[in-house]
Amino acid sequence: MNSDTPTSGPAHGAHDGHTDWDAVYRGDGSDTMAPDPLLLAAAEDLAPGRALDLGCGAGGNALALAERGWRVTGVDIAPRAIAGARASACRRGLDLELVVGDSAIWKPDDTYDLVLSSYALPPRGPARTATLATAVAALAPGGILVIGEWDEDGCAWGAPGELVTLDELRGHLAGLELLRAERLRVPLHRHPGFEHATGSRDEGHGTDAAVLVWARRPHGILGDDS
Repeated sequence: MNSDTPTSGPAHGAHDGHTDWDAVYRGDGSDTMAPDPLLLAAAEDLAPGRALDLGCGAGGNALALAERGWRVTGVDIAPRAIAGARASACRRGLDLELVVGDSAIWKPDDTYDLVLSSYALPPRGPARTATLATAVAALAPGGILVIGEWDEDGCAWGAPGELVTLDELRGHLAGLELLRAERLRVPLHRHPGFEHATGSRDEGHGTDAAVLVWARRPHGILGDDS
């Protein structure tokens, strides 16, 4: 596996600035979650290429993409999350780049055919704007951006500005072709620290309100992919 490139910066990401997200993770890979099939469905018809997972946590989605032949870069602000992703990758014999980095500051050196943000955006404000700008800028021509987030208009929890709205996400994706943009019910994450970190409560239904966006960067005109 490639080594980390530590990046300094204020704590955020999926992080609200109050939660110690590093304490949520164990760092040994035992809390690497199963991949999210709803998010990864966007990659089913794509030839494996380069993928970026912003806010990768302990690596469930990043590892699943690597198993499918993608060359994956996973970024998360929590060192224990990255340590856990690395441990899981080693156990599975997978090689991917894993980076401790703040999504509002970290910048990629390349472009990607798939960019994923899975319930990992900072609260509304400059950090969220910068993270979304990085995600959009990281797309290669023809590349697809996939965002899953908790829905501010449908969830009964979350501090003001912590969650997102579908209209808000659309507003950050100017110049991209929207392939899918919808509100829906999704299974609650079962990460051991999720309920404590977010304040979300499973009231017996096992689902909560989310928004899902798939968007593509168009190819250049007359064969110009720049």
